[in-house]
Amino acid sequence: MLHSIQALRAIAAAGVTYYHCVIWLHQGFEVSFPAMTYSAGLGAAGVHIFFVVSGFIMMWTNQDCAGDWTSFLRKRFSRIYPSYWLVAFASIPLALLINRPLPTQPELWLGTILLLPKGASALIDVGWTLAYEVYFYSVFALLIALRIPLFQRVIFLGLLFTLSIALGLFWQPAESSAFGLPSLMTNGLLLEFSAGAFLGWAATRPLPFRVWHGAVLVVAALLGFGFSLAIGYDRHSAVLLWGAPSVFLVAGAVILERNRQARALFQALSPLGDSSYALYLIHAVLIPVIVFFIPPFADLSFPAFLALVGLLLVFNLILSHMYYLAIETRLIRASNSWLSRGATARP
Repeated sequence: MLHSIQALRAIAAAGVTYYHCVIWLHQGFEVSFPAMTYSAGLGAAGVHIFFVVSGFIMMWTNQDCAGDWTSFLRKRFSRIYPSYWLVAFASIPLALLINRPLPTQPELWLGTILLLPKGASALIDVGWTLAYEVYFYSVFALLIALRIPLFQRVIFLGLLFTLSIALGLFWQPAESSAFGLPSLMTNGLLLEFSAGAFLGWAATRPLPFRVWHGAVLVVAALLGFGFSLAIGYDRHSAVLLWGAPSVFLVAGAVILERNRQARALFQALSPLGDSSYALYLIHAVLIPVIVFFIPPFADLSFPAFLALVGLLLVFNLILSHMYYLAIETRLIRASNSWLSRGATARP
């Protein structure tokens, strides 16, 4: 295990959660702290970090050119779908409780269940990002099935995603067509997966990187994120402003893990990386419910608002980690066991 990667998963999930805490509290209390709202938007960059990390992990953990693509898909299915289904369907009565609309069209329900682009966010707001993950896993499973060597996988991913994105420059499909798949397949966000895959391949090689190289990359990433705040991240391409720093951050963190002090910090954050997926799912359902039932405050001060954001963030971190330990790990094991038995039973 690379503790740096686990730590980045924790940071990314916490960033997205912090962003939503601020946004939903602002909406629920009808207060306005523009500077905080704008700066909190940087937490959404956690999605881009996740995409780069996903590309890295898939390359790092599947280095065998003769790997079993069916086993890969079973593990990815067990990691994504059972916990997602549980949280998604638990959100239905909660949505009715706080008067949030539910999808009415059958295709939206199908998209919700299968995590297709159209409908993936119908119950859980962040579901759209999981549709990208599922697509990337499907492509990666194909590369494993074709027994394509490691570096050729990087080349294939880069070419496929670049060509599909280039196609989107001339043909802009409607987001509603074919469950939104053409729109997803031509989105520049896919480059972040291929960049992460390249980093995952590089991490398997004896490249002559020093710890200070990692420090420089992390500083460059932080400066890049800061630059996006300065020029207005909401007016420019997120793939450039947040994707590039995310690549630097992942590369720098992996190199920095060679340093004893940095590794100790990564190890401390690693358990929260284990429960990052649980946090990613649960906060999107739980925060609106909590905000709905918090009594409105008159003339809420900025320090009080900031304290509420902090309490809400910590509560979600604790609850999601408890969910991971008590429920999610069992769901993953049960799903893997059931799917493995099914695969063995087939002739």
